[in-house]
Amino acid sequence: MLKCIDTSILLAATDTTHPLHARAVKYLKGCAAEPWVTCVCYESLASWAEQITSSANCEAPLKPSVVQGTLDAMLKRREPLVLYGDEQILKRALKLVAKHAALRDRVPEALTAATALAHGVNTLVTSESAPYQAIRELTVENPFETLFA
Repeated sequence: MLKCIDTSILLAATDTTHPLHARAVKYLKGCAAEPWVTCVCYESLASWAEQITSSANCEAPLKPSVVQGTLDAMLKRREPLVLYGDEQILKRALKLVAKHAALRDRVPEALTAATALAHGVNTLVTSESAPYQAIRELTVENPFETLFA
């Protein structure tokens, strides 16, 4: 079984000033002991890299060289798996945007959902559950809610 980790979890885990930092780190460390495999969409990695290096998005931004080193190390490992998109996935994302009002102004979230589903991933782990709730094929887990904490 695969679970896709969203940008929001990556940001919370790497931004040491984020109010949910400790819980995000604990969750991601716990993933290694679980029987399921974690994965992340390429778009989520790109978004994370852009946001974590910006002082507009976090109080203690990382240096681009640190982010590059982290991405290089991640891509050399087998986990998390990196899921890549293509034209068919983009078309599926646009269909999700047209179908679900919660995704109308959230194309990146629709692209994450479409990428995960196209790769057979039915569970998305995110702190921003609302945009994904309408997609019946997707189970959404928020590790910061009491049930998953």
